[in-house]
Amino acid sequence: MPEAQPGPMTDLERFLFDVSGFLVIRGALSQEEVEACLEAAKRIHGRHPRGQWRQIGAAYEQEPAFEPLIDHPSVLPKARALLGDHFILQSSWCTLSPPGFKGQGLHQDGSSPYEFRRLALPTPLMQLRIGYFLTDQSRENMGNIVVIPGSHNAREKPPKGVAEDRIPIREVITGKPGDALIFHQGTFHCGTRNDMDWDRYIMHLVYAPPWLLPSDRKHNDPAFLARTTPLRRALLGEWTRPEEPFGVGYERPPFEQGQ
Repeated sequence: MPEAQPGPMTDLERFLFDVSGFLVIRGALSQEEVEACLEAAKRIHGRHPRGQWRQIGAAYEQEPAFEPLIDHPSVLPKARALLGDHFILQSSWCTLSPPGFKGQGLHQDGSSPYEFRRLALPTPLMQLRIGYFLTDQSRENMGNIVVIPGSHNAREKPPKGVAEDRIPIREVITGKPGDALIFHQGTFHCGTRNDMDWDRYIMHLVYAPPWLLPSDRKHNDPAFLARTTPLRRALLGEWTRPEEPFGVGYERPPFEQGQ
């Protein structure tokens, strides 16, 4: 399994990501961060019926524990290494996989009405997804994510009707709370069965070019924008319009200011 350390992307990590389409960052979050995010995830999903797979967007607007993940230092430098300096948080999803969940089919992320595969093959990097593990996934059948290494470069889709466990090169992602999975949206993947007697939680953040429409919100909450940092506002796409859309005058996010 291609692994990485929190912080800036090394040359080896860049090579492994280019070849496999994903990295597992060990210890991306501290124990305190995991505990705070897990409690926040339980609160935000607790308003809905139990026993259902669910994802909730823009949860950072409601739960302060999620806000630091927008520009978390364990991952943001890797996003900059892969996307450059002009990108946004296109979406974020707090996901729950309940006990007894049977799993999903293999898929690529992105736009179903107009798949990114239609732009070019191999599929270009349009969405960089990070999944922070908030519950234990140290062995199989705990609601793990499965990826097909290198499939972001594939010209063929997985055969219809073939389950992920029939593909011999699949990789079951295992990890502890606080680990994170970062992957190319073109990497075929899916969530798998949860045989535990507790809910599995992952907090996903998706970075993308600034001209992609956000998919978890129609607009940013003005109250949240007023209380957050300049960098986080920029990463949410709140910038001064340049002379031409995404042309001359596009301001670089204030990375040096951090939080």
